[in-house]
Amino acid sequence: MTIEDKLGFSKIRELLAAECTNALAVRMVGEMAFSNNYDRVVRELQQTEEFRQILVLENSFPSQDFIDLTDELVRLRVGNTVIEQEALFDLRCSLHTIGECLRFLLRDDPVRYPLLHELAKRVELNPAITKAINKIIDDKGEIYDNASPQLLDIRRQMARKRNEVDVQINRQLTRAKREGWAPDGAEVTIRNGRMVIPMLDTHRRKIKGLIHDESATRQTAYLEPSEVVELNNDLRELEFAEQREIHHILAQFTDMIRPQLDALTNAYWFLARIDFIRAKARLALTLRCGRPIVDSITKISWLEARHPLLYLNRKDEVVPFNINLDDNSHILIVSGPNAGGKSVCLKAVGLIQYMLQCGLLVPCRETSEFGIFDTVFIDIGDQQSIDNDLSTYTSHLQNMKQLLEIADANTLFLLDELGGGTEPRSGCAIAEALLEELYRRHAFGVVTTHFADLKLMADHCPGIINGAMLFDTEEMRPLYRLSIGHPGSSFAFEIARNIGFPPEVLEEAAGKVGGQMLDFEHQLQQIELDKQEVQRRQTELDVADQFLAEVTEKYQRLTQQLQDKKYEILSAARKEAQQILADANRTVEQTISSIKEAKAEREPTLKARQEMKAEAERIALDQQRHDEEHAQARKRSDEVLSVSNHGLEAEKEDSELPITVGSIVRIDGQETFAQVVEMKGKKAVVESNSIRMTIALNRLKGTAKKNIPVDKLSRQNSRFQSIYDDINEKRKTFNPTLDLRGQRADEALENLQHFIDDAQLLSEKEIRILHGKGYGILKQIIREYLQGNRDVRLFRSERLELGGDGITVVQLK
Repeated sequence: MTIEDKLGFSKIRELLAAECTNALAVRMVGEMAFSNNYDRVVRELQQTEEFRQILVLENSFPSQDFIDLTDELVRLRVGNTVIEQEALFDLRCSLHTIGECLRFLLRDDPVRYPLLHELAKRVELNPAITKAINKIIDDKGEIYDNASPQLLDIRRQMARKRNEVDVQINRQLTRAKREGWAPDGAEVTIRNGRMVIPMLDTHRRKIKGLIHDESATRQTAYLEPSEVVELNNDLRELEFAEQREIHHILAQFTDMIRPQLDALTNAYWFLARIDFIRAKARLALTLRCGRPIVDSITKISWLEARHPLLYLNRKDEVVPFNINLDDNSHILIVSGPNAGGKSVCLKAVGLIQYMLQCGLLVPCRETSEFGIFDTVFIDIGDQQSIDNDLSTYTSHLQNMKQLLEIADANTLFLLDELGGGTEPRSGCAIAEALLEELYRRHAFGVVTTHFADLKLMADHCPGIINGAMLFDTEEMRPLYRLSIGHPGSSFAFEIARNIGFPPEVLEEAAGKVGGQMLDFEHQLQQIELDKQEVQRRQTELDVADQFLAEVTEKYQRLTQQLQDKKYEILSAARKEAQQILADANRTVEQTISSIKEAKAEREPTLKARQEMKAEAERIALDQQRHDEEHAQARKRSDEVLSVSNHGLEAEKEDSELPITVGSIVRIDGQETFAQVVEMKGKKAVVESNSIRMTIALNRLKGTAKKNIPVDKLSRQNSRFQSIYDDINEKRKTFNPTLDLRGQRADEALENLQHFIDDAQLLSEKEIRILHGKGYGILKQIIREYLQGNRDVRLFRSERLELGGDGITVVQLK
């Protein structure tokens, strides 16, 4: 049994081959192999990811006539060989597909799919080949009459001969029917490639001609009238001439393309390669795979990884797992109950890593990080061999020996039930020594076991960590969830008790094991419970820290705004005071100058004094107006400061108040107050201004108020109560899915705009548009519209199991 059989990769290869339509692509699937070349693996992954994007986002990529003609091209390299008519038709169709692929990948935007673009740049096709084919054969695979002048002349003669044959044979059939020599309902038919008429056996000699066949009952003979025999002979000769001319046309075409067979072979390799990459992308969509982060070093940091074959068969039952192996922790020892998923987890690690290094996208979150290993080694299952006289344990020991011969820091080993199959103490000792040697070599690995001594290795080997397959002790069933950081219990006594094992036998067994061992198992369970409690409290602390950070940021923002406003007011006051002083000085100087010029005459002096008095009154009025404006600005500033400080103090005081039914709460980020009318777990139903809303508890702040404050703003809002009622009613009946199937483009776009407006009004963040698949025209129009809509943040196709390309999921701003 090969490593691919042990991991289940053989089934992945079968699924991939089934997605191919090109024979050469199927051979590529068979030749696909594990690679430790970082650049090659990354290139294969990126090509597949680019094609996955094409399948999800594009509609114009060709999807048929991925025909493999490489064998035919090899045959045509031999002199005097001629392409067959059927092969010529396949050549016509497949060259059209190649041309469409090249046009798609070489269009004006090469950055969108750069690696596929680079692949297409290597293909060169002579357009003269396609033109020559289109002159010879039509889109139904028939040779054109005008493919050559000789063929046109031959087919015209054949048409005339067939017309003469039809006239003669219908004349004889009419005569036979009239004389009663032919059976009722007799019609012209074909026997041995000749046109004949049915004759009653008793009258077969009434018309001269050749008998070609007779019925099973021998009551009907099929006769070719003598008048038609010669015409049919001429027609047959013309058919032979037609075939010779067609062969001559095909031979000329073959001679024309023979010098270009290398370019054609390269083009058909490109077509097969595209079909192979497309098959990998299709399989990735089926298994919900993505392109992770790949590093050239050895590491495993996976998030939400799933066993692909298990997911394919039982989508709803698969529990994803997280795993992290690096230089500090590079060996994971997984323990837990029987049938708890240890072996499945082990195989999943090997299969996913193997898929990646074969160039396949993998079933885990795209932020997962993968390293590149030189070798993946697995020892799993019963490998007993009668032919080689090997017991189960002996075969495992041979595998361990082979592992020690190749193991280094670039090796990933997967060992199932290590130490089992022999006397427990000896098997455990050998297993422990093996792991210590692999630890010293810094090899990466995942090991499953039930031995407590192996679980305890994590205490004295920093690079070894424990993992547990969790078990529900209340319902007594495995959870199939991997938890890293502590060892797991085998739950042997609990499982035995659950299936009704005799209690007295269990008590005796417990006595033999000893209380210390049972206490150890119970401590493992308690460790897991304590860890979950710590995680819960850590989550609460994180929420509290986030709230405090938001309050601090808000306080700092308001303080900065007040400082900026204060600076603006003082600056304006200084400028205005300077302007007043400048105007006063200018007036005084003008007055003194006037008095001097008038030489202190009475009337000019009096006039100057009056003007100065008027100017002084104007300055006084300006100063009074400035003082009033400054006082008002100061009052507004003090009000803002008072409100902000009061709000911050209220937030600090009220944030710790408990929230229960009847509490007056404030909605986070708003000045709106509401009353809690119902509690729903981590959410609460609140009522404000006769509007009921369901809001998460972390968005509500408890207050010490007994009633909802009624301010000027709330009194003004009462005038808009009917609008709120309409919105509330619309929210109750709003369906986040819009069905546009069967609608015209203009009608669909109008309905879509109204739908988006309603969603924005109701603060909906995600909507779904059902447009169907069909030819993809409606989907393309809708997505072009969404791309230019400013209210749309992003859009994507729905998950495959929920509708795929037939539904577009839209996230609104």
